[in-house]
Amino acid sequence: MLVFNLLTVFGVMADIYGPLSDHFMHHLNKRPKRNDGLLRSITSFGETGSFGGKVFSEEKLTNTPIVFIHGNSDSALKFGDHPFQSGWDEVLKYFLAKDYTLAELYGITYGDRNISHSYTRKFTCELLHLHRRFIELVLHYTKAGEINIIAHSMGVSIARKVIQGGEFVTETESCDIGPNLSHRIGTFISLASANYGMCPCQHAFAFPACGMETGFFPGTCSDAACSSQNVNATETCGDTQYSSYLMDLNKNAKKDASFVASMWSDDDEILGKGNMVWGRHTSLVPHSDMRKVYHELTHNDVKTLTAADQYNIIQMNNQKFRAADAHEY
Repeated sequence: MLVFNLLTVFGVMADIYGPLSDHFMHHLNKRPKRNDGLLRSITSFGETGSFGGKVFSEEKLTNTPIVFIHGNSDSALKFGDHPFQSGWDEVLKYFLAKDYTLAELYGITYGDRNISHSYTRKFTCELLHLHRRFIELVLHYTKAGEINIIAHSMGVSIARKVIQGGEFVTETESCDIGPNLSHRIGTFISLASANYGMCPCQHAFAFPACGMETGFFPGTCSDAACSSQNVNATETCGDTQYSSYLMDLNKNAKKDASFVASMWSDDDEILGKGNMVWGRHTSLVPHSDMRKVYHELTHNDVKTLTAADQYNIIQMNNQKFRAADAHEY
């Protein structure tokens, strides 16, 4: 582990980026009871389940740290041969070839990385607390005034709630995620998200991933087709009630970060051609500062083949490291 990180620091590239460094794990183990869930999650996934962290305490950061949050059934790093388990390897390779180090790039894994279980995923207190705690730790560990977040698919909806904080209440559980963190997020890049649900979930709401409460249920309307390219479908269908979780995120009047970018493909095989849900682009995060639309890219391609655009958006906002007083979380 130490040998690999030293190779990375001195510019010798390899295609192995994980797991989190020993230095970061030492920081994490300072509060084992508070970080128990995170520790168990990180150790259970091995080398491909996480990445990031310094090699030694004196290592200097020059760029604002970035936290990456993957999508449903994916992994922090490549795991297996399925395209939806490609992790962030290609994006990390690009950023590291520029001017970033692994001390500035962070990610963990959630779920079980089994694509056949993708329909069972939903938003839970455990899932949200896992990512909230990780983001808090990256802020404290790096002593950064703010961080950036790049998220893909389901990871975007996780990130948004983790940033917004507040109560998470369902029929079976409730928890407090914490105070709003948007003032600590510089740039938030959303890749192929489903902020208004997914049309394939319209008649599949019995599955947790498509659930009406904590899934991607898009709502119903008898007067239009869910994926209609007609931008007037929203008016035709009126106040369509979609996933309670998503509606709660979207009603927030405050931006999720200083700069929000939404990126998607109009040929996404998961979200549907045109990216529409009742006349709205489902991948457009409310209050976005910019949007970038691709063609002929798959759902996973929007993550793996757009690293240059992700990097440029970060750089466009002059994201150099800015230290802040460290708060103990």
